Amino acid sequence: MTKKAPQRARTAASATTPVSKVVIFFMENHTTDNVASDVPGVCGNPTLPLAPDVVVPDPPHDHGHWMQRKTPAPGGARRQRYSAAELPNLYLLMNGFTVCDNYFSDYAGNSFPNHCFAIGGDAEWAFMNPGHRYTFTVQTPGLPARLSKAQKTWANYGKGFAFAQYKDPSMHRNVKTQAQLLADARAGRLPNVSWVYGPRGNDFHPGPVGQGDGSSMEASDAWLGSAVKAVATGKDWPHVMVFITFDDWGGWDDHVDPPAVEKFPQGTPFAGEPYRYGSRVPCIVVGPYAKASHVSHALSSHVSLIAFIERLWGLSPSPNADAKRRTMADTAMRDCHDFTQTPLAPPRLP
Repeated sequence: MTKKAPQRARTAASATTPVSKVVIFFMENHTTDNVASDVPGVCGNPTLPLAPDVVVPDPPHDHGHWMQRKTPAPGGARRQRYSAAELPNLYLLMNGFTVCDNYFSDYAGNSFPNHCFAIGGDAEWAFMNPGHRYTFTVQTPGLPARLSKAQKTWANYGKGFAFAQYKDPSMHRNVKTQAQLLADARAGRLPNVSWVYGPRGNDFHPGPVGQGDGSSMEASDAWLGSAVKAVATGKDWPHVMVFITFDDWGGWDDHVDPPAVEKFPQGTPFAGEPYRYGSRVPCIVVGPYAKASHVSHALSSHVSLIAFIERLWGLSPSPNADAKRRTMADTAMRDCHDFTQTPLAPPRLP
């Protein structure tokens, strides 16, 4: 009976929700202290000096450097922040809707494992980005496979790179461009779930512009504002929930130490060291049923996004036992919305 009760609760919730579209903006490489310290009520560090628009070089942010984050850069973390003047669109959304300040990246390191957690609730102990020195195939299909089985639609806007690393070929489908996102949002044609990745140079990733993954923070904030505005002014606004978060710590300091809830197992390169959680990253919840000007202190992570979607439509949990265990226990996003409130107006983005 204990195994069935959570499923019944999920089904009941899905019958009463006004939300039929979920959009996840998965941006790059910033901690809560780094981009949300000036939001009232957020547990940040507003004493940090301001950071430049373009950060050169890209701070190292693999697991080894994460373990050394308490030492000064370049070996450890950069200790700087961005203000509302530098990121006006992001701050407008954080101030007007809900921001989670106890939200952690799921992996204590760089991008790829965190992307997997936001797609399927688990990274199967991956520990770095796939490349010529490291290959990795995710064996269990992510949430998109279960969405399709439940007759729900989904898309990978911007060609998020982790989807291609899944063994199941169904995970490689539905790739669209960022331009298609803007068009679909304005026309009210968004799928039930959208994973959105910013264009190169506009995705908040540190590093020199025009070289590798580098971007301008000003340009990234402008692109994010235009993309959220397309959703907010489109026909899907009355039924949408938007989540904006950052994949990993990006080499930036955050003064809150994450709880070490899972450690690398024996037989892995970092056996016994923290695997989950990684550093705090902000998550902003935007939509007509997001709480207004609210700071959620509930413990949450990228897994919370998967848990929210599973409960929204009463989806079966992942066949991956670790992912199932995490999402079945995760109710953090309940603190971020109120489906009974008077719907909020769209944000007034430039």
